[in-house]
Amino acid sequence: MCVKNSFNTLPAGFPAGHVVSAEGGRGRPVMWVSEQAGPDIQRWWEPMFDDHPQTGLYPLLLDESLDIDLLGTAPTADVIERVPGDQLIREYFDFSGNGWPGFAPAQRLAVHPGYAAARLASEGADTARLALVPSVRGADTPALIGWTGAMDYTWDVEKISAVLRTWEDRFGVRVVRLGGTTLELSVAAPPSTITEARRITLEHAGFCPSIWQEEVALNSYATGLVKRSAWRFQWA
Repeated sequence: MCVKNSFNTLPAGFPAGHVVSAEGGRGRPVMWVSEQAGPDIQRWWEPMFDDHPQTGLYPLLLDESLDIDLLGTAPTADVIERVPGDQLIREYFDFSGNGWPGFAPAQRLAVHPGYAAARLASEGADTARLALVPSVRGADTPALIGWTGAMDYTWDVEKISAVLRTWEDRFGVRVVRLGGTTLELSVAAPPSTITEARRITLEHAGFCPSIWQEEVALNSYATGLVKRSAWRFQWA
């Protein structure tokens, strides 16, 4: 699939919107964003997701908490490509002094990734705006728009996308919704046993250490991951 860095091919009747640049408008154009929010806008998510292989435009739902004027530096896909998928997680465990057994093995798809993504997109508040990001991979979109939601943990958003790439490949994850400090992912191949879920919990900890803020224990968190079709993260 070839990414088209143009928004001139949007379908007839598409909602009004504008192109947004990174770094508060000082950087390069990174996405198209709808002017309005609400259910009529969100209905466009699924057809644009289905058309992504042809258009090269990956749809995101932007929570009302996300301020597009606060977008930071937006690394390119080439920069993301050079980041090892496990770098962010290894740095976390190296800093904590705890060992990490490495990535959990890939899981078998329970449903088609597109089905899981559409189901998540239809849930939750209907106050989101629609964004379209020129990107081959949905995993790259947080970095490509210069998202700063995890900046209390890392300023290097390309490390976030590098982890997401591995989750796309191993768990059928798709990026669906972004907020000011939140990220929602659909999961088409969730863990089916507590043993598998414990390994994935360690990955979540290295990706978003805030999962421990409410005194959550490893086993209780892992139990909540078994067969769960969505992962939600919030950075403090």
